[in-house]
Amino acid sequence: MNRSRSIFILLVTLLVIAILYWVYSVVIVDRAQFKKVKRERIEAENNLKRLSEERANYVAIKQSRDVQVANFDTLKLHIPLKANSYGNNTYIKTLDIIRDVAAKNNVTIDAFKPILVNTFPEIPIGESTITKAIERYIVELECHGDYMAIGGFFQDLQSHERIINLLKFNLETEFGIDGGLFCEATLYTYVLSENN
Repeated sequence: MNRSRSIFILLVTLLVIAILYWVYSVVIVDRAQFKKVKRERIEAENNLKRLSEERANYVAIKQSRDVQVANFDTLKLHIPLKANSYGNNTYIKTLDIIRDVAAKNNVTIDAFKPILVNTFPEIPIGESTITKAIERYIVELECHGDYMAIGGFFQDLQSHERIINLLKFNLETEFGIDGGLFCEATLYTYVLSENN
């Protein structure tokens, strides 16, 4: 009887240990694994959703970039190529245009100083290699003429197909000439350089 009681207690103890191990493995360990898998599944679904949104925007971004590249190529009509030494599409022609517009408007240029230092800010484009760049040069000039002539001069420069921008100007009355004005101006001129 004592022996069967010992066997019974041993079996009950083994059964309790087996039940405790099962509860530990199923309820505690498996539940922790289930929560971990659930978190990873939710994270994967969020990443998939974000990727789908990015892919949907990719077409619009690519189209926008293609338009910008096409617009950049049309700048060749309005900005001279740096590599050109002769012809109408040169930086020298831009300087001649400024002089011609002044002469057309009866403005006399007293001092004309192009500064061939690139002042165009660098624009980061990510990891892509830039094969084209715009360079901006300053032209400082001093001129004189009447009020309407100087106004027409700046107006014609702004509306010219060659891109020439007026940065700043200063008008002063010239006492030696009836109705004349003295003007100091700073212009932005541009060249397009291509590194192929």
